[in-house]
Amino acid sequence: MQRYFIDQALQPDQLFKITSEDAHHMKNVMRFRPEDTFHVVDQKQTTYLCEVAEVSQDIDCRAISPVDESPELPIEVTIYCPLLKGEKFDWMIQKATELGAHEFLIYEADRSIVRLDDKKRKKRLERFSKIVKEASEQSRRQVIPHIDFVPAVKNLDFDAYSRLLFAFEGNALNPAKSIQSAMSGVRHGSRIAFIFGPEGGFSEVETEQLSKHHSIRLGPRILRAETAPLYALSAISYSFETPASD
Repeated sequence: MQRYFIDQALQPDQLFKITSEDAHHMKNVMRFRPEDTFHVVDQKQTTYLCEVAEVSQDIDCRAISPVDESPELPIEVTIYCPLLKGEKFDWMIQKATELGAHEFLIYEADRSIVRLDDKKRKKRLERFSKIVKEASEQSRRQVIPHIDFVPAVKNLDFDAYSRLLFAFEGNALNPAKSIQSAMSGVRHGSRIAFIFGPEGGFSEVETEQLSKHHSIRLGPRILRAETAPLYALSAISYSFETPASD
């Protein structure tokens, strides 16, 4: 069932239009015709079963009924990430969106290889936003993760989170630094943050600044930068979404 996001609230039997790139996708990729059905996530993050009413320059649609589903992680996970070389960053945000990340905040790490001026940042954000939108549609999310640039580590404020998980490669041989132990006491509905370093790792200054938070390991192996948030999200999903055994 194809999925789209719209910036308005729906209710059953309401008529609405889908325009621009989504309309192009519906007409020329999906080949939608009148009475074909699809899912729409509205402004209130409610999923509706909808049908095509008419295909013209835009797509005239009708909301049929809400869909009962709960695809989001029961906690909000913000990923603090540095820019990575080549297509690694694109791949990381796509897969992390599929795994349930709520937000991506891009900080400039001391050892970042990729550095952008304001003009290039704006262009990158346009591409990144498209990637996370398409990944949200593909993975049947009800939320499109927010993505933006933020200051360097020394200027970041983590007070809004129940936990900040600081992925430090120096913990690889310390089983006591697991994500599960750092998440002890975190309840459904909480907000947590996860921060990882660039290809060259955190600097000594950044490590010192972040060490007051929950320093964790990501298993006994050293992971590539783009793999780290995927490991963390998978571990969090297992902890909060796996039914307890009898």
